[in-house]
Amino acid sequence: MTAPLTFGDVQEQARAAAAEALSKGLAAAARAAIDVAERIAAAAPEAESAAIRDAACAAGCGWCCHQVVGVTAAEEELLLEAVNRLPADARARIRARQRAAERAACGRDMQEWQAARIACPLLDDSLCAVHSHRPLPCRAVLSADAGACRSWYEGADGARIPLVAFQRGVYAHAQAGLAHALAAAGMPPAPMALTEALALAFD
Repeated sequence: MTAPLTFGDVQEQARAAAAEALSKGLAAAARAAIDVAERIAAAAPEAESAAIRDAACAAGCGWCCHQVVGVTAAEEELLLEAVNRLPADARARIRARQRAAERAACGRDMQEWQAARIACPLLDDSLCAVHSHRPLPCRAVLSADAGACRSWYEGADGARIPLVAFQRGVYAHAQAGLAHALAAAGMPPAPMALTEALALAFD
């Protein structure tokens, strides 16, 4: 009998896939790590698979898109590819939202930024403008209760996003593997806030 995969296995598989793909560029490395996570999530054991299937997330439900998201340089490059393919008017709206988010975040530490529920600049009428290219932390967020997400967004005492643990673990460890691949290649592995990454792209 094959032993079940651990999150450590996810991290190692993502690292290896990203390292191999790096010769094709940073965006390719990000795609490789995402592909590993998606393959493993799709083959989840029944209990975890049921939790993923029963998740409350749906198009237009953007409560979770109001928090700090850390992206690696590889995920940043993947996002830039997607943004640059958008029509000029869509790019201009993202740029305007990015500037607004930057102003709203100015002077706040990470905890204050998170508490401020600042919308992601890529959020367009409660839909992600680059959904198919979204980074690993965004893919990690899968909720069991949309009402709880709304309560969290509105700042209700003690409210939290009830994450599907398996989904979160798989994608978080895939991002860790991607970061290890970047570090081994001599690139900065630490994530930066998505809003700040977009600022670099537009500047």
